[in-house]
Amino acid sequence: MAVFDVENLKVGYGKLEILHGVTFKVEKNELFVIVGPNGSGKSTLLKGLFGLATIMGGKILFNGEDVTKLPPHERSKKGLAYHPQLNNTFENLSVRENILLAGYFLDRDELERRLEKVLEFLPEIRGFMDRKVRTLSGGERQMVAFAMNMIKEPNTVMFDEPTAALSPKMADLIFDRIVKLKTEYGLTVVLVEQNAKKALELGDRAMLLVTGTVKFLGPADELLTHEDLASMYLGLRD
Repeated sequence: MAVFDVENLKVGYGKLEILHGVTFKVEKNELFVIVGPNGSGKSTLLKGLFGLATIMGGKILFNGEDVTKLPPHERSKKGLAYHPQLNNTFENLSVRENILLAGYFLDRDELERRLEKVLEFLPEIRGFMDRKVRTLSGGERQMVAFAMNMIKEPNTVMFDEPTAALSPKMADLIFDRIVKLKTEYGLTVVLVEQNAKKALELGDRAMLLVTGTVKFLGPADELLTHEDLASMYLGLRD
């Protein structure tokens, strides 16, 4: 059974339709990459899958259950986590407070158990647990947002441009942890990423969105080496 089974999905804001009948599946323990030019609807798709944009038509099945009309917090309870590009932490709180707030629904013992597990996965944040998030670099903030999702122990995580504006070293670190979610933790990952070449090298399957429609759906390496599509829409050339 597919983790996501999306059929003829139309998504937008208010009365403005951005996605025009998108159909695809994401399989369990898959790293599914979504790429495309700016303005193609990639972020809107993630927001639609999480319940943050207007669904104008179509259906979203998540682990076999119709979640098309469910609010975000109900989708979260079913194991879906969403990592937005911006506004993904509380800047006036400490790192520790951010992570604990994300696990507000847990009892103390379970919260401590999960926190230690998160710190094993993201040891880099141990050194600044008591710092205010506003004092951190962009990459460090992304690590905090990562931790906030991990403490919920989701089965599926959606990332929206997690390496945008990061240094190459920090971007590589984020990519490394995203891959480990799949390979070591058995999670399903949906990744929207501007660095199309790197994302396609890491991904299992990929979808190319252009002006709200699907131009390619298949193995990631096939899109990476597709002479016309890679050059025309992703700016990739030999």
